[in-house]
Amino acid sequence: MATRIGRPWHCLACTLSITALLACASVGPGAPAPERAAALAVFAGSWEFDQAATAQAANVRGVRPQDHLQQRASDLGMEMMREQGAGADAVSGTPAGLRQTMLMVGITPERLAFQPGGGELAVDFDAEGPIALPLDGGWTEASAPQGPVEARLRWRDDGFAIERRIPGGGTIRDACSILESGHLLVTREIVWRRARPVGLIVYRKPS
Repeated sequence: MATRIGRPWHCLACTLSITALLACASVGPGAPAPERAAALAVFAGSWEFDQAATAQAANVRGVRPQDHLQQRASDLGMEMMREQGAGADAVSGTPAGLRQTMLMVGITPERLAFQPGGGELAVDFDAEGPIALPLDGGWTEASAPQGPVEARLRWRDDGFAIERRIPGGGTIRDACSILESGHLLVTREIVWRRARPVGLIVYRKPS
């Protein structure tokens, strides 16, 4: 049964999502302070997608949160294709890379798992499999069902963000933070010439 996060946490989630959009763009990778590495302990373990909490935090009504995220990805994909067709060349891209990006950005993982240790953070995006991210923020090669990607960890004041860069496409940025309710809040953006918010996803610890 889905855990309700309550109205105060909805307000908190909205506030955090705005903060994430600003913080993610300004805080880059780098060698983590010891307290930052230690703070990963609160994220450790498995998390399950909480559909009811996600719908409440994202203010989604009448549709499944997964469908809402897919629709947002589709809308942004059309916008990006129009930009590419207009000839803007600030960022290179290919139709195949953009399709892969849109497929990935519209996926809501049913389960997330984090395992810090040994100077890395192992992240498991459900069906995508684990990625070992160096704590110093360096890029590492990874794979997804849609194709190869590069991934890295970016430190933020209240948590961290995982970036997955698709060759010939955009970058998917998932900012992770812990709500006071104990839920995991993932604020998703896609970066293509500029950062665009996609949606919020909320997870809970397994019962």
